Amino acid sequence: MFFKGSEKDNIMKRILSFFIFVILIFSSLYPLSSQDSILYNLEDGYIIKDLSFDTSIGSYYLAGDINGSNNSFVIKSKNGQILREEIIENFKFYRILADRFSNTYILGTSGDGNHSLIKFTSSLNKRWETKIKFSDKDILSSFTINDDQEVTILGYSTNKRESDTFVIKIDRNGKVICEKVLDIGAFERPYGIIEDSASNFYVVGESKNKNYDVFVCKITHDFEILWIDYFDNENWEDGGLALELIDNEVIATGYSGKEGWYVFDTVFIKYSQEGNVSSFARKSFSGGSDWVRQFERNGDYYYIILWDILTGKEYTLKLDYYFDILTKNEIQKEETPIKIINIVDKTYFVFTKGNTIYIRDLG
Repeated sequence: MFFKGSEKDNIMKRILSFFIFVILIFSSLYPLSSQDSILYNLEDGYIIKDLSFDTSIGSYYLAGDINGSNNSFVIKSKNGQILREEIIENFKFYRILADRFSNTYILGTSGDGNHSLIKFTSSLNKRWETKIKFSDKDILSSFTINDDQEVTILGYSTNKRESDTFVIKIDRNGKVICEKVLDIGAFERPYGIIEDSASNFYVVGESKNKNYDVFVCKITHDFEILWIDYFDNENWEDGGLALELIDNEVIATGYSGKEGWYVFDTVFIKYSQEGNVSSFARKSFSGGSDWVRQFERNGDYYYIILWDILTGKEYTLKLDYYFDILTKNEIQKEETPIKIINIVDKTYFVFTKGNTIYIRDLG
């Protein structure tokens, strides 16, 4: 069929108008920042809770729970495509990490109610599973992996009005080689642990006497305490939440109360290796009640997922060397934050909308 020039032009205009209309409708219903990329599309019922990036092979390990079951999943993906998937039956997922040899480690709770650490190969074949139990009321906080494939797990055990910090080290073959309850105080909740180049560890959390205080402690490779420091802001509620290493010093961040109902600032305390405070900064990032969900360093910058407890709003922040805000962006209601990750010299924010996982460049 052939058309004359003017008639053909009219048809082309109508087709072009239709495509413009579709694009505008799609953009209004599914807005996507120019900095956002789709990382992966999950199946219905898959709820991602954490992920880890393998720098050796450029793959992501996505992990979480399967809705309506007692099972968890681990997916290995690259360029948005699935490479491997493993279903862990009767297991509730907590966290995942990958080492530099492309092994992955899954922390969670098995069907018998006990906590477990599972090691998988890069092909998601199970190597071993180690049970973790100090008491009937153990809560796991964090874990870290070194280049010797040793996993160090941080947690605490509660008993009536007491709460004790414990650490446990597991070797590359799944054997427990060191475990200890730390004598920090009558009641504490640890939240973060990090290992330095000399195989010493730093732990941060909150310790309670009359009020909560920030505590930071340094322990040896076999968990002997070298020093403990406490920060108390004139009997207001305070607590440590996360750690980062910079050169030969450690930076602890946490919340610190001030006048007002349930109002917290964010504090940054830098320590030398000997436990001396070398710098202190106090910031009010939200204008409400700050709570740092994640704290990451990349080069000369720091990145934070921040929750304002009073309003329920969440933000991503990029900070300079002095912890001043360079960029601050509110996380939208339809976005569920997962994690901030560093990939070489770039830092990204990973979040979900519906069944889709997105990744956003934080600059």
